[in-house]
Amino acid sequence: MNTDPIVSESFDESHAKLWEIIKSSRFAMLTTIEDGALRARPMTTVQKDFGGTLWFFAPAHSAVAHAIESNEQVCVAYANADKADFVSMSGVASLVNHAAIKEKLWSPMVQAWFPQGASSQEVALIKVDITNAEYWDSIGNKLVHLYSMARAYVRGTTPKNISEHRQVKM
Repeated sequence: MNTDPIVSESFDESHAKLWEIIKSSRFAMLTTIEDGALRARPMTTVQKDFGGTLWFFAPAHSAVAHAIESNEQVCVAYANADKADFVSMSGVASLVNHAAIKEKLWSPMVQAWFPQGASSQEVALIKVDITNAEYWDSIGNKLVHLYSMARAYVRGTTPKNISEHRQVKM
C-alpha cells in the first residue's frame, strides 16, 4: 500500500479515478448528522459525469431531507467489493427543487421510486458539493490479493502493494 496519500497525479486524473470507482459502485452511503448522531442510508447516484458535485433524488419531506436542512455537512462513501475499491467524500449538502435539473437527471429507475414524476414538489434533489475526497484503488485482482494476504499471514507481516490510497484536492 502506498504510504503517502497525497495526490501526485493531475487534477483531471484524480477526478477521473474517483468517478470510475463511483460509477462502478453506483450506490452510496450518505451519512448525515441527526440530533448529534451519525446516520447513514443508501442512495443512488443519478448523474452521468462528475465535476465535484454529486446528485441524489429523495422525497422532499423525508428524514434525510430534514437532516440536511438541519446540518448541511455530510459524508458520502462508495464501495465496490468485487474490485476492493473505495471512495470517501465529505461535503456540503443542499436540497434543490429545480425542474430543469430534475428533468435532466430523471430516468426510468428514478421513476420507479417516484411515480409522481420529476415535476412534483414532493420530489427533491440532494446536491452535495464535495470539499474533500479520497480513494483506495485496488491493484491486481482478488487472487493476487488473497495470495498477498496469505503470504503476509505466514510471514507475520502485512500485505504489501495491494491498493493505492490518494487524497484528492477538490
